[in-house]
Amino acid sequence: MTSAALVCAPGTEGTADRLGRTWQNASDRETLHLSLRELRLITERLLQAQGLALGAVHAVRDLVLHAQAAGLPALHFLADGLGDADRAHAGRVDIAAESPGALVVDCLGQSALVVAPALLDLLQAEPGERVVLWAGRVERAELAAVLEHQGVDRGVVITVEAAASSAAPAAGLPQVPGALAGEGVLLVMERRAPELPDDPELRRLLPLVGSLPAARAVHTGVETSTALWWSLFDDSAKALSTESVTSLKHAGATTVDDNGVIEPDLTDDVDFVGSTRGDAGGHNDTATATNGEEQR
Repeated sequence: MTSAALVCAPGTEGTADRLGRTWQNASDRETLHLSLRELRLITERLLQAQGLALGAVHAVRDLVLHAQAAGLPALHFLADGLGDADRAHAGRVDIAAESPGALVVDCLGQSALVVAPALLDLLQAEPGERVVLWAGRVERAELAAVLEHQGVDRGVVITVEAAASSAAPAAGLPQVPGALAGEGVLLVMERRAPELPDDPELRRLLPLVGSLPAARAVHTGVETSTALWWSLFDDSAKALSTESVTSLKHAGATTVDDNGVIEPDLTDDVDFVGSTRGDAGGHNDTATATNGEEQR
């Protein structure tokens, strides 16, 4: 049973159990409230199925989670699918111009969520109390707003603004190359203490989950359209292996023959300390005693 199908007992509205399940989710409802675990699992499968380089999957997966928890249309981005540039570059960006505390970056036509991990790394790596970054040639620029929620547990304040390159000089950036002119994303990071929530539970969860929206979602879940979610759920299955003799042979400790048929229980003969039965050294009694003790 997936978390999207969990049903809580009547009368528990407004409170959460120890698994953070507050809402009654049913497939005939217009919206679902997903657990972070389920959202993370299906997002990872989708990114793999859509061809994102495996080394980039986990970082992008986490930002999809934070973005959806913050109310950004991250799952609609997954429903539309990765672009060719996303699959080709897997989050790599090029620095086109730089000066102290200021960077101009070419996102190579990739989506904002795919390049967001690299942009966050560049902001943090640059010294200074204030760092400004212009990201040009970026698609789905509105999703870059997820970075505003990534600074709180890092002790910095990040602001994100979709703007025209004409704003670059006023922001203290070097000249933006012509290829990166036009619409882009302006990021500003300030190394100052961010405002923390008054709620002690949110302050406790913040370093564990990485953003305030995700901390709130631990108890409330992440709301999304039922139809959208089950469509993504079905698409994510493309990342799974089809059932075959080979897949069955790699399914844990189950022993199968060459036709995929499960063989008789062999637990008395494997995975125990000591000699196995039929040892040529004459230690059958010792092996049997050891196996008996382990089984008890």
